[in-house]
Amino acid sequence: MKLKWSEYILSVNSADGEKVILQNTLNGHTVTMSTEIMNVLSSSINKNTKDDPLPLYIQIYLKKLTKLEILVPQKQDETEKYIQFISKAQENSNKNFSLVLVTTTSCQFNCSYCFEQGIKRQELMDTKTAERIILWCQKYLDTHPNCQNWHIHFIGGEPLLNKEIIKFIIPKLNQIASEKGIPLTLELTTNGTLLDLEILRFLKNFNLDTVNISVDGPKEIHDKRRADKSGQSSFEKIFKNIKEGLKHKLFKKLYLSITCDKQNINSLPGLFDFLAENNLQEKVNLVFNMIYISTSEVLGKNSSVSYYHKYDLSENKKAEKYLWLCQEAKKRGLVIPKSWQIGPVCVAQSNSSAVIQPNGSLLKCPRGIGHPEFTFGNIVSTKEISDPKFNLPTSLDSCFSKKCPLIPLCNGGCRLHGNISNKNSSKIHCRKIFIEKVNKGLLQLNFG
Repeated sequence: MKLKWSEYILSVNSADGEKVILQNTLNGHTVTMSTEIMNVLSSSINKNTKDDPLPLYIQIYLKKLTKLEILVPQKQDETEKYIQFISKAQENSNKNFSLVLVTTTSCQFNCSYCFEQGIKRQELMDTKTAERIILWCQKYLDTHPNCQNWHIHFIGGEPLLNKEIIKFIIPKLNQIASEKGIPLTLELTTNGTLLDLEILRFLKNFNLDTVNISVDGPKEIHDKRRADKSGQSSFEKIFKNIKEGLKHKLFKKLYLSITCDKQNINSLPGLFDFLAENNLQEKVNLVFNMIYISTSEVLGKNSSVSYYHKYDLSENKKAEKYLWLCQEAKKRGLVIPKSWQIGPVCVAQSNSSAVIQPNGSLLKCPRGIGHPEFTFGNIVSTKEISDPKFNLPTSLDSCFSKKCPLIPLCNGGCRLHGNISNKNSSKIHCRKIFIEKVNKGLLQLNFG
């Protein structure tokens, strides 16, 4: 059987240049081998072996690489394989009922880079709306018996400013899940200042899976960027809450979400030092988020010179700094990401996911919070939670023609940005420069 290297292979040399690291972005399989073996394999793939059999060790390599789909049959249509892959991924995502509940758009912070800049920030979900959500969820699950998992993610504003509605709604949703025999998991994204033992214990009782806490650097930097509206610092309060939660084993997965830009990025190793000094290396995971332009500004609702335009980095510089941060974190024993991707199917592209705003209106993407342009329904009259504006791109022909190995990582890019920047939901939103550089760099850091 004649073979070829898969089109979905990212390849990078190790830092010392002695090894090659290969990853199939379609299935995640990763292998390392010496450059010498790599060269022999490349020359042996389609060699006529009738009169000159390949050495046994090369035959073994070829067999293993074919099993991992690093090598594939020469006649295999990999475009069709990807289409089957994404269809299966969409089918699987539809079995997972995923809700993002915005308990409030209010926040006690006033971060300059917040993506919710320019919207009404005082909306608060009330009990009446919560009761309607409970009824809507019951009806949705009654008519979608194929759902196998249920995930609820609480966000804001600052969701814990409305703790009472969280305490009200979770037991009732959990009861529905129990009656349906569907496992329910919870996620919380918070600034961390209100994350006391009481709310953590409550959430833990209902299968709290993931907590995301925003931290922007060491104390002196974080407190400048993320002080509350009265000017009070927040760093010490956040880490007091984190340490208490860890002490009582109330976290299952804990992520520190770090927003990065020109203003703070060079100071972040100071945060890594703090985490190491407090023996938190293996207890937290790091997520590096580069700032995004606010949706209000992109839609032309804010004409002032934005924080984004002052402090954003180029795509190439973002990738360089992202990898530098990972390298610095790794030096200190911290857990770094294995890859960077937004696909194959993000929460907005799934036909069984929705964002529910405080007034009960429905969105597909959290970045549309507060913008009626992205509302597609409500919990009173809407039965299905799909929105054509967030469908998968109808054409990836340009990506396929270039045999881009990044397609499984991005699947045409962010649909919200595709809608806004292209004015056409079928077009791709390409970030190849960033995604390729970062993922190759992470291969080196994690496997080299």
